Amino acid sequence: MDSLVNLENGYINWEEIKKLSKDPELDNSTKKFKCKKCDNFFYSKNYQGEFPLCIRHRNNTFKKN
Repeated sequence: MDSLVNLENGYINWEEIKKLSKDPELDNSTKKFKCKKCDNFFYSKNYQGEFPLCIRHRNNTFKKN
């Protein structure tokens, strides 16, 4: 692997730096879930539980009705 920064001529290899920082799981991290109450599908990248609920059925104390 070549150097990412060449101090002699000031060249910075930004493409290699981008490849190093890119997470391969980040592209496919959004998953599709089915709401247990209304059977509608929704997408979430942060959900980890066993009882998925859509935004309408979640207990959100900050939600304005």
